[in-house]
Amino acid sequence: MMGFRGIMIQHPFRLDPSQSLMPADPGQLALNLRRLRLRHLEILLALDRHGSLTATADAMGVSQPAMSQWLAEIEAALGVPLYLRGRQLQATPYLPAALRHARHMVADSNRLQLELESIAAGSMGLVRIGSMGVGTATVLPRALIDIRSQAEPLAIEVVEDIAAGLWARFERREIELILCRLDERAFAPHLRTEALFKDPHCVVVGPAHPMLAAGKQTWAQAALGPWILPPRDTALRRAIDSTFLDHGLPPPEPWLETASGTLIQQILQRTECLAVTSGAVAARAEAAGLLGTLRLRLNHDVGPVGMVWDAQEESPALQRVLQALRRSARTR
Repeated sequence: MMGFRGIMIQHPFRLDPSQSLMPADPGQLALNLRRLRLRHLEILLALDRHGSLTATADAMGVSQPAMSQWLAEIEAALGVPLYLRGRQLQATPYLPAALRHARHMVADSNRLQLELESIAAGSMGLVRIGSMGVGTATVLPRALIDIRSQAEPLAIEVVEDIAAGLWARFERREIELILCRLDERAFAPHLRTEALFKDPHCVVVGPAHPMLAAGKQTWAQAALGPWILPPRDTALRRAIDSTFLDHGLPPPEPWLETASGTLIQQILQRTECLAVTSGAVAARAEAAGLLGTLRLRLNHDVGPVGMVWDAQEESPALQRVLQALRRSARTR
């Protein structure tokens, strides 16, 4: 046991393709893969998460020799080495692909369990929705109320996140439906995409900001203030920068970079910062006296708000959610 205490995982390692043990016959590989059980995949993901054989064995409640045997069985079934042994485990180039598919299969197994439990409880199924703030501020509440008013029950889970977080969850199969701004990621061949409504962004400030009282509001004035900006390399950040450039102004340096709507609102109420948020979120905050909206519009805005789902995952439960969101969008 003590001899393994220092075994940690290092990345990356360049592997000679000749070291592959993959059978030449694809049929044999398929037979080998059938030997893998869900437990093998959970072990592989745990090893990547904990970083060493010892830590993984402790977390999984097994002995370290048993952990080594599990790993050997996984590699034998795949026909390729995932780690090279030594004082430290070294990940091979095969590992990322194995981890990606393992995550999908474990996530699908967990999803099946949740859906079966929902059906056993009298529901027609489970739909997990990921929504940006613009969705939770507009169409999603009415759609959920609509669904709950119908006779046949449907289990729904909702998580709110920024676009990057939602797409990461979708890739890990933790959600079936994304309600978000539609950008290039939404148009992959295996996805279905449907625009629901347009929601132009607005420049917002705190309710006591001096620009609200100005008779004329210009981008030149706005350029003088401290700005809370979206993270770099996002579509909204590029739209803001392009608007300033169109007005002959350099893009502002960020006082803070964040996509957190709650944090932005709290800081705007306490400073003279400016920020950009969705029109729906701005209208709701302004009606509550929390923010003010300037008469400035982006020359370049991002895409409409819409739905994205996997074309192969159109269950009756998901179709019911899609229909409710369509009805909600039509009544905006």
